[in-house]
Amino acid sequence: MVAGALKEQAAGVGRRRTTRKIAPEAANKRVATPASVTPIERGATVLGVYAPGASQATLRKADFVAALSQATTMDLVEIERQGVPAQLFSFLANRLNLPLSEVLRITGAPRSTTLRKLSAGGRLDGAVGQAALGVTRLLAKAREMAAESTHPEAAHFDVSRWLGEWIRKPQAALGGRKPEELLDTPSGLDAVMRVLGAIQSGVSV
Repeated sequence: MVAGALKEQAAGVGRRRTTRKIAPEAANKRVATPASVTPIERGATVLGVYAPGASQATLRKADFVAALSQATTMDLVEIERQGVPAQLFSFLANRLNLPLSEVLRITGAPRSTTLRKLSAGGRLDGAVGQAALGVTRLLAKAREMAAESTHPEAAHFDVSRWLGEWIRKPQAALGGRKPEELLDTPSGLDAVMRVLGAIQSGVSV
């Protein structure tokens, strides 16, 4: 559970939900077509957030996690090719309750370049962009864990802030390494995602 198993990082704490329930509003989001959801309405569509040309106003309001969760495989290919908006780094700092400098360190983003592109509405690609997408995927996973939790405190648990703390702590399941140290490669990200999944399901890795 988020407020139990996540907070204490004890895989066996809490009950595992056997039936996944989807709230009516979530179900509506799943069946919504791209034409029915505009970037301005929700600030969360892949087109409005990750595609080149997104306005600064849209990016400042955007939920990059929700946008990424809507992406198809082909969307992800294009996002990885063209890079991510520099605004994503500011978004992650805000959600994880970390200084921007910490997010830049974790993702390996050069400070001066990122700040310049953040001001100009630019993008960052390569390993830096993929690391930022990796942290965004972790946030999406943590949100999913909170949404599926049956713990009474889950609805009020700040899962984003918890994740910001968790990725900076050594994890036995990662050989004593901190999750933040592994986010610069796809294999490292996969390993961190598996640890989060194990916490959710109540098994050890």
